Amino acid sequence: MHPYLSKEHEQRFKELCNRDRTHIRDIERRSLFYVIAGSNMLFNNVELLYDFKDSVIKLEVYDQPFLTGGTRCLIDLAFHLYGADVECDICFMFNQLDHIHRILALNTIKYRFQIIKELEVRVS
Repeated sequence: MHPYLSKEHEQRFKELCNRDRTHIRDIERRSLFYVIAGSNMLFNNVELLYDFKDSVIKLEVYDQPFLTGGTRCLIDLAFHLYGADVECDICFMFNQLDHIHRILALNTIKYRFQIIKELEVRVS
């Protein structure tokens, strides 16, 4: 099983990890970037989601109008797996996501809890 949705997803993931200088063992942060990289809407708004200078998530993103429906569910999942005190209702989330983003969510959960380890590629 290839863990990325596409080559673009893989490129974006590596780009975010490189930009943040994310350590290979920082599974929580890498899980966050995996979700962001897998959604065009989240990736295009990454500056609103994550502060690369201070290496922290921006919880104030919830005020942004682009964060609705499926994108809101994905960021809830990403922030929750990152370790933020954010609610993530799994049943609600999967009902809001399309097929591709369901795969993204499942792969993220598998990666975060080390059920799959394929994302453990070194990024420069």
